[in-house]
Amino acid sequence: MNLSAHPVERSLQISGVLIILGLLVEALCLAWRGPLAFMVFLCVGGLLLFAGMALYLISLVSVPSPKN
Repeated sequence: MNLSAHPVERSLQISGVLIILGLLVEALCLAWRGPLAFMVFLCVGGLLLFAGMALYLISLVSVPSPKN
């Protein structure tokens, strides 16, 4: 994976990777039986999804204004 040099694009790419990792963790936990699977699903998967969504929203809001 090649990350771009532009800061906004880089943060969007990182947020996409975090969301994909969170979905993968949650998909793997669905096949796993037991109470620990739910904790991993909730804590690790949920944290990765939340971090990805938060970074996405922050990167949209904090776009630097173009200089004239």
